[in-house]
Amino acid sequence: MDYKDHRAGFIIADIARFRVRLFDRLLAPHGLTTSQAWVLAQLFVEDNLPQTEIARRMDVGTVTVGGLIGRLEERGFVERHVDKEDRRVKRVVLKEEAKPIGRIMTECGRQVNEMTFQDMSEEDAQAFMDTMLTIRQNLLEALEGDPYALKNATDILLEKEKS
Repeated sequence: MDYKDHRAGFIIADIARFRVRLFDRLLAPHGLTTSQAWVLAQLFVEDNLPQTEIARRMDVGTVTVGGLIGRLEERGFVERHVDKEDRRVKRVVLKEEAKPIGRIMTECGRQVNEMTFQDMSEEDAQAFMDTMLTIRQNLLEALEGDPYALKNATDILLEKEKS
């Protein structure tokens, strides 16, 4: 398929969808979904976030995030606190009990990557990742000014990697 073909977006979406399905399958025995893991991932990268900021970073509604956080709260992984400066704001904080599930998430992610890049040389896999980062940056620049394209956990991790 030519890279200019309009169906390139379908291929990219399929890759993301298949990876999520694999990640869900690996997390299921641990009683966690990919959506819940994505909330935790935001907090592992930057803790004590307002609930609305987590929703923005995940590009989902605050009600959706509220339900995810509620389930994580029931499991003892997070807790919500009222913001000291604005009582309308609920901040979400990781609890110590979340650390083991964080290690499980990391291992599941490693396994998904192993399946994703099997049959590829290390050089080809790295070239693919470099290309994906270029594509991501191109799209971010095209979305300049879009409030939902603002900094998220990926950006924070990439910044840490540079320094």
